[in-house]
Order: sequence, then structure tokens, then C-alpha cells
Amino acid sequence: MKKKLLLALSLGLMITFTGCSSDEDSSTTSIVGKWKSEKFDYYTNGVLDETVITVEENSSCPDYVEFKSNGTYVSIENDVNCNATADASGTYTYNGTNIFYNSGGVTETITVISLTSSRMKYDITETSSEGIVYKTVGYLKKIN
Repeated sequence: MKKKLLLALSLGLMITFTGCSSDEDSSTTSIVGKWKSEKFDYYTNGVLDETVITVEENSSCPDYVEFKSNGTYVSIENDVNCNATADASGTYTYNGTNIFYNSGGVTETITVISLTSSRMKYDITETSSEGIVYKTVGYLKKIN
């Protein structure tokens, strides 16, 4: 479950954030660009299980997700030598509240909690067949 949520965060996402300031309305701020993850908070049934701080193999070439202006995205992983590999890719749409992304014919949804020109905070919530609610809150920083 955490691997799936982490991949989703890689979007996007890879997919820290404070609320939007008065000059940065989230309805007009674009998600286009490269975003690296800073941390993830994992919850089960509303209780925080753990916080994972992102640690890069090489800080000069972080892993990131890139949302392109043509409606496509790619998640890039860099090794310690800065050799890049595309981890996931597909299409996305952003409606000001949710990012809907499609990879391999499966559409997933990320809820954007806050967005500024340099930071994004998002939520991915899933409920298991047993009724357990898993939530991941991801914190991203724009790197370009």
C-alpha cells in the first residue's frame, strides 16, 4: 500500500506546504514544472503512523516528477551518479483541486491541499475492503 502511495506521490506526483498567500491563489497557480518530494506523512484511520523525510542518493540531482504544459507527466529517479530513469509517465489534468493522472490505463486522483508557486501539499486517501482508511500527505517543492 505504501509503495503505491509513494509512487502516486512521485507524481505526484512527488507530489511542504503552507496555505496560499494572498498573492498566490491556488486556483491560478500552475502545477507545470519539476517537483521534488520533501516528506510524506502516513495515516491509518486518521492516526499518524509515521513521517518519512525524503533523502536523496545525491542531493545535486534529486528525484522529481515533472508536469508538462502539454498534459503529460514523467516521474524521474536519479541514482547516486545522477543517471536518470523514468519511473512512471502518463497524462494528467488539474482542475484547481484535484490532479487526475493516468498511467497504463489506470486513473488515480490526488487532492491538492495547498499550492503556491514553489510548494505543493497533497493528499491521497484510499479505503481498504476491510474499511481501513489509509491517507498519505505529500509535501513537494518546485525545483524549476
